[in-house]
Amino acid sequence: MGLQNTKHSKVKQANILMLGLDSAGKSTLLYKFKYNDVFLTIPTIGFNVDMIETERNFTLTFWDVGGQQKMRQKKIPNEIFV
Repeated sequence: MGLQNTKHSKVKQANILMLGLDSAGKSTLLYKFKYNDVFLTIPTIGFNVDMIETERNFTLTFWDVGGQQKMRQKKIPNEIFV
């Protein structure tokens, strides 16, 4: 109960950048992963940040970027696109 002592439990982290075309399903995929359900979404303007903590002390931070043309033109150094 309460906060855990971080000295004894190391939390691992990963940042996930979700990029793609307009209406490709990036936000839908994120909500399916987080809530195990599909919701009606509206187009993302700019970006949304959402964190998911797993049962194994792993934190995933999702950066859900809108699919507008101006967002796809940004260059991000040192990133791997899959």
